[in-house]
Amino acid sequence: MNLAMKSKVNVYILTGFLGSGKSTLLARLLANEKAQGNKVGVIMNELGEISIDSSIVPGDAPLKELLGGCICCSIQGELSLQLSQMLGEYELDSIYIEATGAAHPMEIIHACSHPTFSYKVHIQAVISMVDAKQWSERATLKPKVTKLIEDQVKYADVLIINKIDKVDPSGWQGIEKDVATLNPKAYILPTQYASVDPNFLQGVSHKGKTVDGYTPAHVQHSLHLRTFSRELEGPVDRLRFESWMKNLPGTIYRGKGFLQLTESPGLFSYQFAYGESMFVPFQSERPIQPVIVIIGEDLEHERMEKELRELQQLRSVDQYRY
Repeated sequence: MNLAMKSKVNVYILTGFLGSGKSTLLARLLANEKAQGNKVGVIMNELGEISIDSSIVPGDAPLKELLGGCICCSIQGELSLQLSQMLGEYELDSIYIEATGAAHPMEIIHACSHPTFSYKVHIQAVISMVDAKQWSERATLKPKVTKLIEDQVKYADVLIINKIDKVDPSGWQGIEKDVATLNPKAYILPTQYASVDPNFLQGVSHKGKTVDGYTPAHVQHSLHLRTFSRELEGPVDRLRFESWMKNLPGTIYRGKGFLQLTESPGLFSYQFAYGESMFVPFQSERPIQPVIVIIGEDLEHERMEKELRELQQLRSVDQYRY
C-alpha cells in the first residue's frame, strides 16, 4: 500500500443476499481488528425498523445504523451523511459497512465516493457472501431477485461461498465454477459459518469494477421486499415457533431476532433462512427486548400478528397445566 493510501481510512463493504452470513463474517472481522489493536467503525443497514445485528458490534466501536430502508435506494444519501459524520467524529483505521441483503454493491460504492469526503477514504474491498444452497436453487427465485444475487457476485473483489455443508461437494464445486464465470477476477473462498482468514481479507485490494449493464433494483419497488417486526411479551415454545416460521405464507427470505424459550432459561439469538431455524444462547451487557423481524414477499401482516399472539397465549395456557 502506498503512502497516500495510509493516510486514508480503509472501507470494507460486506454484501450478499438475505441470510447469507454477512453478520457472522462481520463479527469475525471485528474480533480480528480488536486483537490487532485497530480502531474500527461500523455502519449497518437493516430493512426493518428494529435493530438486530448491531448486537454483534463491540461497545467501544463507533456504530451508526440505517434502519427502515435499503442503501440501494431510499437512504443512499443518508449513508453518505453517516459516513461523513463518522469520519469527522472519530480517528479510525477502518470502517465496515454491512449492507442489507437487498443492496446493490455499486450503489454503496457510489455512496462512499461522495466528493465531500472521498479523499479521506479508500475502498479496500467489496466482499460478497454467497449462500451455497440458495445459489443452487436460484432458478426457483423471482427473476429480479436472481439478478440482484448475480450482481452481488459480479461486483465483488472476494466471493465467500458460505454454508457449503448444505450441498454435496460436487454441488459447491459447481457453484465455484458458476461464480468464477460471472466474476473471473474475484478471489473465491468456499467455507462454512463464514470461517475465513480475516488477515487475507484485509490484504485484498479493490479492483474498481465498472458499471456496464448495471441497473439498480430498488427494494421497495422492484423486489417488493417487506418486513414484519414485533416485540414479544415473553417466552415461546421452541418447536411451535419453529413450525410457525417454516409454514408462514408468502416467500420468507429471512427471519432474525432475540427469543426467550419455555424450555431453557436465558436469551437466544434466532436466525431463520431458507426454511431452517437456528437458536444460539446469547449474552449481552445491556437489556434486550425479545423481538422477531421477518423479511420476505407477500407477507400477510394481520395473519402473522394473530398467529404470533396465539403462540404466546399457548405458552400462558401451558404454564398452568399439570
